Amino acid sequence: MAEEGRQPSMTWLFFSPSGRIGRLPFLLSWLFWFVIGGIFLMQTLKNEEQDTALALWTLALIVSGVLSTVSIAMLAIKRLHDIGYPGPLALCLFIPVLSPIVFVALCLWPGTQGENEYGRHRNGPGR
Repeated sequence: MAEEGRQPSMTWLFFSPSGRIGRLPFLLSWLFWFVIGGIFLMQTLKNEEQDTALALWTLALIVSGVLSTVSIAMLAIKRLHDIGYPGPLALCLFIPVLSPIVFVALCLWPGTQGENEYGRHRNGPGR
């Protein structure tokens, strides 16, 4: 987690499994990756007739898919920490039947107030 008194960085938010995040940062980060993937998919489909552009946009789509998968797993771990559960439960996001249920739960379940074993509560009410 970020050092005490310092603001967490975007790298910490997207790619670190340590610490805690609330519902809103989790949802907004997920939406960010959804929009990025949509943009790359749109460009890939738009350039179907141009081989070079198609290859580049397809590569960008694959890279963004890998980055977003890793990032969403890290975000889910931090979100689970905020609720008070261990990070390995984030693997449930990769089980097709459970994935939507776990996602909705992570978006709606409020975090624990104050400090828990994963760190202190950084934001105000409504986490």
